[in-house]
Amino acid sequence: MTKVITGNEIEDGKSLQEQPKERLADGTPDFQKIENSTGFRDLMRRKKRFLIPTTILFLGLYLLFNVVISYTDWLNASFVGDITWVWVFAFALFAMTWILVTVYMKRAEKFDEMAKDTLKEFDYDEEETR
Repeated sequence: MTKVITGNEIEDGKSLQEQPKERLADGTPDFQKIENSTGFRDLMRRKKRFLIPTTILFLGLYLLFNVVISYTDWLNASFVGDITWVWVFAFALFAMTWILVTVYMKRAEKFDEMAKDTLKEFDYDEEETR
C-alpha cells in the first residue's frame, strides 16, 4: 500500500516538517507527480524540440552521403586539384558531428539545470540516491 504524506500528519513519530514533501509512505519520491509537473513537461518538450531535429539532420546527411556516393557520381567532380567533393562532404560530416556535440553539451547544461529545479520543487535531492 502506498500513501502520500500530506497535511500535518505524523508518521513514525516524526512531524511533517522533518519528512520530505511529496514522498510516498515508504520514503521514495512520488515520480508520478514529478512526471506530471509543468517543470518536467517543459523540460521534456525543450529536449524533444532540440534532439529530434538534430537527430534528423545528422542521420539525414549521413545517409544522404552514403546514397550519393553509392548511386551517383555528383561528388566525383574536382573541388580543388585532385581533391573531389566527396572529401569535402566527408570532412563536413566530421565537422557537423563535432559542432552538434558541442552544441548538445551546452544545451545539456541547461537541461540539467531545469531537471534540478524540477526535482527541488519536490524536495528530491539526487545525492540521496548515491
